[in-house]
Amino acid sequence: MSLSADLAAWNPGGQALAQLARHPLGSTFAVLAAALTLVVVLHALARTLDSGRYAWQRRMRAWLGIAEGRRILELRWLLVIFHFFLWQFVAYLMLHIWGLRDEAEGLLRALFSSGIKLGGVRVVFGKLLAGTLLFIVLFTFTRWLKRKLEDDWLVRAGVEPSTRDAAATLFGYVTFIVTALIGLSYAGLDLSNLAIVAGALSVGIGFGLQNIVSNFVSGLILLFERPVRTGDYISVGGCEGVVRRMRIRATELETGDRETVIVPNSNLLSNPVMNRNLRTRAGRVVLPVGVAYGSKPEQVRELLLRVAAASPQALAEPAPLVLFTNFGASSLDFELTVWIGDADAKGRIASDLRFAIVAAFAEAGIEMPFPQQDVHIRSLPPQQAGAPQAGVDSR
Repeated sequence: MSLSADLAAWNPGGQALAQLARHPLGSTFAVLAAALTLVVVLHALARTLDSGRYAWQRRMRAWLGIAEGRRILELRWLLVIFHFFLWQFVAYLMLHIWGLRDEAEGLLRALFSSGIKLGGVRVVFGKLLAGTLLFIVLFTFTRWLKRKLEDDWLVRAGVEPSTRDAAATLFGYVTFIVTALIGLSYAGLDLSNLAIVAGALSVGIGFGLQNIVSNFVSGLILLFERPVRTGDYISVGGCEGVVRRMRIRATELETGDRETVIVPNSNLLSNPVMNRNLRTRAGRVVLPVGVAYGSKPEQVRELLLRVAAASPQALAEPAPLVLFTNFGASSLDFELTVWIGDADAKGRIASDLRFAIVAAFAEAGIEMPFPQQDVHIRSLPPQQAGAPQAGVDSR
Protein backbone atom coordinates (compact mmCIF):
# COMPACT_ATOMS: atom_id res chain seq x y z
CA MET A 1 0.00 0.00 0.00
CA SER A 2 1.08 3.57 -0.64
CA LEU A 3 1.84 6.11 2.07
CA SER A 4 -1.31 8.11 1.27
CA ALA A 5 -3.51 4.97 1.53
CA ASP A 6 -1.93 4.08 4.88
CA LEU A 7 -2.55 7.56 6.23
CA ALA A 8 -6.17 7.49 5.03
CA ALA A 9 -6.79 4.11 6.67
CA TRP A 10 -5.16 5.17 9.93
CA ASN A 11 -7.58 7.96 10.79
CA PRO A 12 -10.28 9.99 9.11
CA GLY A 13 -7.97 13.03 8.92
CA GLY A 14 -5.29 11.07 7.14
CA GLN A 15 -6.70 12.06 3.75
CA ALA A 16 -5.39 15.61 4.19
CA LEU A 17 -2.02 14.38 5.43
CA ALA A 18 -1.76 12.01 2.50
CA GLN A 19 -2.41 14.82 0.09
CA LEU A 20 0.22 16.93 1.86
CA ALA A 21 2.75 14.08 1.65
CA ARG A 22 2.11 13.75 -2.08
CA HIS A 23 2.51 17.48 -2.65
CA PRO A 24 6.07 18.69 -3.44
CA LEU A 25 5.75 21.35 -0.76
CA GLY A 26 5.30 18.72 1.97
CA SER A 27 8.27 16.70 0.70
CA THR A 28 10.36 19.87 0.58
CA PHE A 29 9.45 20.66 4.18
CA ALA A 30 10.34 17.12 5.27
CA VAL A 31 13.76 17.20 3.54
CA LEU A 32 14.61 20.60 5.01
CA ALA A 33 13.52 19.53 8.49
CA ALA A 34 15.65 16.37 8.26
CA ALA A 35 18.70 18.35 7.02
CA LEU A 36 18.40 20.98 9.76
CA THR A 37 17.99 18.31 12.42
CA LEU A 38 21.11 16.55 11.17
CA VAL A 39 23.04 19.85 11.20
CA VAL A 40 22.00 20.63 14.79
CA VAL A 41 22.92 17.14 15.97
CA LEU A 42 26.34 17.15 14.30
CA HIS A 43 27.20 20.65 15.60
CA ALA A 44 26.23 19.58 19.11
CA LEU A 45 28.38 16.47 18.75
CA ALA A 46 31.32 18.55 17.50
CA ARG A 47 31.04 20.92 20.50
CA THR A 48 30.96 17.92 22.83
CA LEU A 49 34.05 16.40 21.24
CA ASP A 50 35.87 19.75 21.33
CA SER A 51 35.11 20.50 24.98
CA GLY A 52 37.36 17.81 26.49
CA ARG A 53 35.06 17.63 29.48
CA TYR A 54 34.92 13.87 29.80
CA ALA A 55 37.65 11.25 30.17
CA TRP A 56 36.98 9.63 26.80
CA GLN A 57 37.29 13.03 25.11
CA ARG A 58 40.68 13.58 26.77
CA ARG A 59 41.79 10.12 25.67
CA MET A 60 40.72 10.94 22.13
CA ARG A 61 42.71 14.20 22.23
CA ALA A 62 45.77 12.34 23.52
CA TRP A 63 45.39 9.72 20.80
CA LEU A 64 45.23 12.42 18.14
CA GLY A 65 48.11 14.37 19.70
CA ILE A 66 46.01 17.50 20.36
CA ALA A 67 47.11 19.65 23.30
CA GLU A 68 44.65 20.21 26.11
CA GLY A 69 42.70 23.43 25.72
CA ARG A 70 43.32 23.70 21.96
CA ARG A 71 40.32 23.44 19.68
CA ILE A 72 40.18 20.58 17.18
CA LEU A 73 40.54 22.39 13.87
CA GLU A 74 39.81 19.23 11.90
CA LEU A 75 36.24 19.31 13.21
CA ARG A 76 35.69 22.76 11.71
CA TRP A 77 36.98 21.66 8.32
CA LEU A 78 34.89 18.49 8.41
CA LEU A 79 31.79 20.52 9.25
CA VAL A 80 32.45 22.89 6.34
CA ILE A 81 32.83 19.97 3.93
CA PHE A 82 29.75 18.29 5.40
CA HIS A 83 27.69 21.46 4.90
CA PHE A 84 28.79 21.71 1.28
CA PHE A 85 27.88 18.13 0.42
CA LEU A 86 24.71 18.18 2.51
CA TRP A 87 23.19 21.25 0.91
CA GLN A 88 24.20 20.13 -2.56
CA PHE A 89 22.43 16.85 -1.88
CA VAL A 90 19.40 18.77 -0.55
CA ALA A 91 19.39 20.88 -3.73
CA TYR A 92 19.54 17.67 -5.81
CA LEU A 93 16.56 16.24 -3.90
CA MET A 94 14.62 19.48 -4.32
CA LEU A 95 15.08 19.40 -8.04
CA HIS A 96 13.86 15.81 -8.15
CA ILE A 97 10.88 16.59 -5.94
CA TRP A 98 9.79 19.44 -8.18
CA GLY A 99 10.24 17.35 -11.33
CA LEU A 100 13.50 18.90 -12.54
CA ARG A 101 15.40 15.66 -13.09
CA ASP A 102 17.60 16.96 -15.91
CA GLU A 103 18.65 19.99 -13.89
CA ALA A 104 19.53 17.70 -10.95
CA GLU A 105 21.75 15.53 -13.13
CA GLY A 106 23.37 18.65 -14.55
CA LEU A 107 24.12 19.82 -11.01
CA LEU A 108 25.84 16.53 -10.22
CA ARG A 109 27.93 16.72 -13.39
CA ALA A 110 28.95 20.28 -12.60
CA LEU A 111 29.98 19.29 -9.09
CA PHE A 112 31.84 16.04 -9.69
CA SER A 113 32.67 15.79 -13.38
CA SER A 114 32.71 18.81 -15.67
CA GLY A 115 32.91 21.57 -13.06
CA ILE A 116 32.83 25.23 -13.94
CA LYS A 117 35.36 27.35 -15.77
CA LEU A 118 36.81 30.37 -13.96
CA GLY A 119 38.98 32.30 -16.36
CA GLY A 120 41.38 29.79 -17.86
CA VAL A 121 41.02 27.27 -15.02
CA ARG A 122 38.31 24.63 -14.71
CA VAL A 123 37.28 24.07 -11.09
CA VAL A 124 35.51 20.88 -10.01
CA PHE A 125 34.18 21.62 -6.54
CA GLY A 126 33.46 17.99 -5.75
CA LYS A 127 37.06 16.94 -6.42
CA LEU A 128 38.37 20.00 -4.62
CA LEU A 129 36.46 19.25 -1.44
CA ALA A 130 37.18 15.54 -1.72
CA GLY A 131 40.90 16.37 -1.92
CA THR A 132 40.54 18.62 1.13
CA LEU A 133 38.78 15.86 3.03
CA LEU A 134 41.49 13.37 2.08
CA PHE A 135 44.18 15.84 3.20
CA ILE A 136 42.50 16.31 6.60
CA VAL A 137 42.22 12.56 7.15
CA LEU A 138 45.83 11.88 6.11
CA PHE A 139 47.16 14.85 8.09
CA THR A 140 45.40 13.67 11.25
CA PHE A 141 46.72 10.15 10.73
CA THR A 142 50.32 11.29 10.11
CA ARG A 143 50.20 13.54 13.18
CA TRP A 144 49.14 10.52 15.23
CA LEU A 145 52.02 8.55 13.69
CA LYS A 146 54.44 11.37 14.58
CA ARG A 147 53.30 11.39 18.20
CA LYS A 148 53.53 7.59 18.44
CA LEU A 149 56.99 7.68 16.87
CA GLU A 150 58.31 10.31 19.28
CA ASP A 151 56.62 9.22 22.52
CA ASP A 152 56.31 5.46 22.11
CA TRP A 153 58.24 3.62 19.42
CA LEU A 154 61.55 5.52 19.66
CA VAL A 155 61.37 5.45 23.46
CA ARG A 156 61.09 1.67 23.40
CA ALA A 157 64.04 1.53 21.02
CA GLY A 158 66.18 3.44 23.56
CA VAL A 159 66.79 6.48 21.34
CA GLU A 160 67.95 9.58 23.24
CA PRO A 161 65.53 12.52 23.52
CA SER A 162 67.38 14.87 21.15
CA THR A 163 67.46 12.22 18.40
CA ARG A 164 63.77 11.46 18.96
CA ASP A 165 62.92 15.14 18.59
CA ALA A 166 64.95 15.47 15.38
CA ALA A 167 63.52 12.29 13.83
CA ALA A 168 59.93 13.22 14.74
CA THR A 169 60.36 16.75 13.36
CA LEU A 170 61.71 15.51 10.04
CA PHE A 171 59.01 12.84 9.85
CA GLY A 172 56.34 15.48 10.45
CA TYR A 173 57.56 17.80 7.69
CA VAL A 174 58.10 15.00 5.14
CA THR A 175 54.67 13.46 5.77
CA PHE A 176 53.03 16.90 5.60
CA ILE A 177 54.54 17.54 2.16
CA VAL A 178 53.52 14.08 0.93
CA THR A 179 50.01 14.52 2.34
CA ALA A 180 49.65 17.93 0.69
CA LEU A 181 50.77 16.55 -2.67
CA ILE A 182 48.29 13.66 -2.43
CA GLY A 183 45.46 16.04 -1.53
CA LEU A 184 46.32 18.41 -4.38
CA SER A 185 46.56 15.54 -6.85
CA TYR A 186 43.22 14.10 -5.73
CA ALA A 187 41.66 17.58 -6.00
CA GLY A 188 42.51 17.58 -9.70
CA LEU A 189 45.57 19.84 -9.66
CA ASP A 190 48.18 18.99 -12.28
CA LEU A 191 51.39 18.58 -10.30
CA SER A 192 53.47 19.33 -13.38
CA ASN A 193 52.39 22.94 -12.93
CA LEU A 194 54.26 23.03 -9.64
CA ALA A 195 57.46 23.63 -11.60
CA ILE A 196 56.01 26.97 -12.72
CA VAL A 197 55.00 27.75 -9.15
CA ALA A 198 58.48 26.83 -7.93
CA GLY A 199 60.00 29.17 -10.49
CA ALA A 200 57.78 32.00 -9.30
CA LEU A 201 58.66 31.23 -5.69
CA SER A 202 62.37 31.37 -6.47
CA VAL A 203 61.95 34.99 -7.52
CA GLY A 204 60.11 35.72 -4.27
CA ILE A 205 62.80 33.93 -2.30
CA GLY A 206 65.46 36.02 -3.96
CA PHE A 207 63.78 39.25 -2.88
CA GLY A 208 61.86 38.78 0.34
CA LEU A 209 62.17 35.25 1.71
CA GLN A 210 65.93 34.97 2.18
CA ASN A 211 65.77 34.92 5.98
CA ILE A 212 63.01 32.31 6.01
CA VAL A 213 64.89 30.01 3.64
CA SER A 214 68.14 30.59 5.56
CA ASN A 215 66.47 29.61 8.83
CA PHE A 216 64.86 26.58 7.19
CA VAL A 217 68.16 25.29 5.76
CA SER A 218 69.90 26.05 9.06
CA GLY A 219 67.26 24.04 10.88
CA LEU A 220 67.90 21.03 8.63
CA ILE A 221 71.67 21.33 9.24
CA LEU A 222 71.12 21.52 13.00
CA LEU A 223 68.85 18.47 12.95
CA PHE A 224 71.41 16.41 11.01
CA GLU A 225 74.68 17.60 12.59
CA ARG A 226 73.16 18.08 16.06
CA PRO A 227 75.63 20.58 17.54
CA VAL A 228 72.71 21.66 19.72
CA ARG A 229 70.27 19.15 21.22
CA THR A 230 67.13 19.30 23.29
CA GLY A 231 68.06 19.74 26.97
CA ASP A 232 71.42 21.44 26.31
CA TYR A 233 72.29 24.66 28.10
CA ILE A 234 73.57 27.11 25.49
CA SER A 235 74.46 30.76 25.18
CA VAL A 236 74.19 32.59 21.86
CA GLY A 237 73.95 36.27 20.95
CA GLY A 238 73.55 37.40 24.57
CA CYS A 239 70.76 34.87 25.27
CA GLU A 240 71.30 31.76 27.34
CA GLY A 241 69.04 28.99 28.56
CA VAL A 242 67.99 25.38 28.14
CA VAL A 243 66.96 24.18 24.68
CA ARG A 244 63.34 23.06 25.00
CA ARG A 245 62.35 22.51 21.36
CA MET A 246 64.04 22.67 17.99
CA ARG A 247 61.90 23.63 15.04
CA ILE A 248 62.80 23.90 11.39
CA ARG A 249 62.72 27.71 11.53
CA ALA A 250 63.67 28.56 15.12
CA THR A 251 64.81 27.07 18.43
CA GLU A 252 63.10 27.68 21.77
CA LEU A 253 65.26 28.49 24.80
CA GLU A 254 63.99 28.60 28.38
CA THR A 255 65.89 31.04 30.62
CA GLY A 256 66.42 30.74 34.35
CA ASP A 257 63.40 33.04 34.86
CA ARG A 258 61.21 30.55 32.91
CA GLU A 259 60.99 32.93 29.98
CA THR A 260 60.96 31.51 26.46
CA VAL A 261 63.37 33.01 23.92
CA ILE A 262 62.87 32.24 20.21
CA VAL A 263 66.24 32.12 18.44
CA PRO A 264 66.30 31.89 14.61
CA ASN A 265 68.25 28.85 13.52
CA SER A 266 70.53 30.91 11.29
CA ASN A 267 71.87 32.62 14.44
CA LEU A 268 72.95 29.26 15.82
CA LEU A 269 75.13 28.68 12.75
CA SER A 270 76.45 32.19 12.09
CA ASN A 271 77.28 33.14 15.71
CA PRO A 272 79.56 31.50 18.30
CA VAL A 273 77.50 29.17 20.51
CA MET A 274 78.52 28.13 24.01
CA ASN A 275 77.10 24.63 24.64
CA ARG A 276 77.66 23.47 28.18
CA ASN A 277 76.42 19.91 27.54
CA LEU A 278 77.62 19.05 24.02
CA ARG A 279 80.35 16.57 25.01
CA THR A 280 79.71 16.07 28.71
CA ARG A 281 77.48 17.33 31.49
CA ALA A 282 80.44 17.78 33.82
CA GLY A 283 81.63 21.25 34.78
CA ARG A 284 83.63 23.03 37.41
CA VAL A 285 83.14 25.50 40.22
CA VAL A 286 85.84 28.12 40.82
CA LEU A 287 85.65 29.95 44.14
CA PRO A 288 87.98 32.84 45.10
CA VAL A 289 88.74 32.77 48.86
CA GLY A 290 90.60 35.40 50.91
CA VAL A 291 92.05 35.01 54.42
CA ALA A 292 93.64 37.54 56.76
CA TYR A 293 97.38 38.13 56.81
CA GLY A 294 98.96 35.97 59.47
CA SER A 295 97.01 32.85 58.46
CA LYS A 296 99.00 29.75 57.53
CA PRO A 297 98.66 29.07 53.78
CA GLU A 298 99.23 25.33 54.23
CA GLN A 299 96.40 25.15 56.75
CA VAL A 300 94.09 27.11 54.43
CA ARG A 301 94.83 24.76 51.53
CA GLU A 302 94.20 21.70 53.70
CA LEU A 303 90.86 23.05 54.92
CA LEU A 304 89.71 23.96 51.40
CA LEU A 305 90.61 20.51 50.06
CA ARG A 306 88.81 18.89 52.99
CA VAL A 307 85.66 20.91 52.29
CA ALA A 308 85.79 20.00 48.59
CA ALA A 309 86.28 16.29 49.35
CA ALA A 310 83.28 16.32 51.71
CA SER A 311 80.97 17.67 49.01
CA PRO A 312 78.82 14.83 47.57
CA GLN A 313 78.64 16.56 44.15
CA ALA A 314 82.43 16.90 43.75
CA LEU A 315 84.25 14.50 41.43
CA ALA A 316 87.26 12.59 42.68
CA GLU A 317 88.85 12.79 39.24
CA PRO A 318 89.93 15.43 38.29
CA ALA A 319 90.81 16.10 41.93
CA PRO A 320 89.97 19.44 43.60
CA LEU A 321 92.73 22.05 43.28
CA VAL A 322 93.75 24.95 45.53
CA LEU A 323 95.93 27.75 44.13
CA PHE A 324 97.59 30.58 46.07
CA THR A 325 96.82 33.34 43.56
CA ASN A 326 97.90 36.68 45.06
CA PHE A 327 98.96 38.84 47.98
CA GLY A 328 95.98 41.14 48.14
CA ALA A 329 95.71 44.57 49.72
CA SER A 330 93.95 43.12 52.78
CA SER A 331 94.13 39.36 52.32
CA LEU A 332 95.96 36.32 51.10
CA ASP A 333 94.06 35.25 47.99
CA PHE A 334 93.35 31.60 47.15
CA GLU A 335 91.29 29.89 44.46
CA LEU A 336 89.41 26.61 44.94
CA THR A 337 88.52 24.62 41.80
CA VAL A 338 86.08 21.73 42.15
CA TRP A 339 84.92 19.53 39.25
CA ILE A 340 81.27 18.50 39.40
CA GLY A 341 79.17 15.94 37.51
CA ASP A 342 76.25 18.23 36.64
CA ALA A 343 77.14 21.69 35.36
CA ASP A 344 73.49 22.77 35.56
CA ALA A 345 73.76 22.64 39.37
CA LYS A 346 76.81 24.90 39.49
CA GLY A 347 75.11 27.74 41.40
CA ARG A 348 73.66 25.49 44.11
CA ILE A 349 76.93 23.56 44.58
CA ALA A 350 78.96 26.79 44.80
CA SER A 351 76.58 28.08 47.49
CA ASP A 352 76.92 24.83 49.50
CA LEU A 353 80.72 25.05 49.28
CA ARG A 354 80.72 28.65 50.54
CA PHE A 355 78.60 27.67 53.53
CA ALA A 356 81.00 24.83 54.32
CA ILE A 357 84.10 27.05 53.92
CA VAL A 358 82.75 29.68 56.34
CA ALA A 359 81.98 26.98 58.92
CA ALA A 360 85.40 25.32 58.51
CA PHE A 361 87.31 28.62 58.84
CA ALA A 362 85.31 29.64 61.93
CA GLU A 363 86.08 26.29 63.57
CA ALA A 364 89.81 26.60 62.77
CA GLY A 365 89.98 30.24 63.89
CA ILE A 366 90.96 31.56 60.47
CA GLU A 367 89.75 35.09 59.87
CA MET A 368 88.21 36.11 56.58
CA PRO A 369 89.22 39.76 56.14
CA PHE A 370 87.37 42.79 54.92
CA PRO A 371 88.90 45.89 53.26
CA GLN A 372 90.46 48.22 55.85
CA GLN A 373 92.90 51.14 55.89
CA ASP A 374 95.24 52.39 58.62
CA VAL A 375 95.94 56.18 58.88
CA HIS A 376 99.21 57.26 60.56
CA ILE A 377 99.51 60.98 61.56
CA ARG A 378 103.20 62.00 61.64
CA SER A 379 102.84 65.72 62.64
CA LEU A 380 100.25 68.43 63.13
CA PRO A 381 100.47 71.99 61.75
CA PRO A 382 101.56 74.68 64.31
CA GLN A 383 98.82 76.31 66.35
CA GLN A 384 97.88 79.70 64.93
CA ALA A 385 98.00 82.69 67.25
CA GLY A 386 94.68 83.63 68.77
CA ALA A 387 93.11 80.26 67.90
CA PRO A 388 91.24 78.63 70.76
CA GLN A 389 93.05 75.79 72.47
CA ALA A 390 91.51 72.40 72.60
CA GLY A 391 89.49 72.03 75.76
CA VAL A 392 89.85 75.77 76.66
CA ASP A 393 86.93 78.21 76.72
CA SER A 394 87.73 81.06 74.30
CA ARG A 395 85.26 83.43 75.83
